[in-house]
Amino acid sequence: MWRKLCRPGAIDWTIYLRKHGKFQTFGQDCFISPDSIFTDPRLTSIGNNVRIAGAWISCHDGSVNMLNRAYGLKLDSVGAVVINNDVFIGRGATILPGVTIGPRAIVGAGAVVGKDVPPNSVVAGNPARVIRTLDEHVEKMRARTASYPWRELIERRDGDFDPAIEGELTRQRIRHFYGK
Repeated sequence: MWRKLCRPGAIDWTIYLRKHGKFQTFGQDCFISPDSIFTDPRLTSIGNNVRIAGAWISCHDGSVNMLNRAYGLKLDSVGAVVINNDVFIGRGATILPGVTIGPRAIVGAGAVVGKDVPPNSVVAGNPARVIRTLDEHVEKMRARTASYPWRELIERRDGDFDPAIEGELTRQRIRHFYGK
């Protein structure tokens, strides 16, 4: 209810989840977008330095209820989700029951993850598959950053967001991409 009425930002939402979310574990230096969904926080473990940008994390197979009624059965299908340290999960990703992610892993936007994500990897797609190591991804991003005219601003940045330089950084990016 608080999320719908107050529309908290990611920092406030993360603080709320850490305090009231009833997760198995919830590490430090995390950033959880308010539109992220956790169907079973008690079966979800979140490590340190985890960023989740609007993903669906489920620890149960919702088809069980339909199958139980349709077949007159009493089935159950659950699995813990473990998100290790230093993990980014992109917008629209779906993490299915029983999955362990990382440490040091990226799940691409829109990926559907039905099996474990190896440490030091980047996965994407449906079904998610390894597309490169995290080390390869970092090198690719280093090269891209070095090519930007605002790289000196990035090097001076204090933390994830530095209000002292964000205005100039935005102006340089607009000029670079749109010539304005």
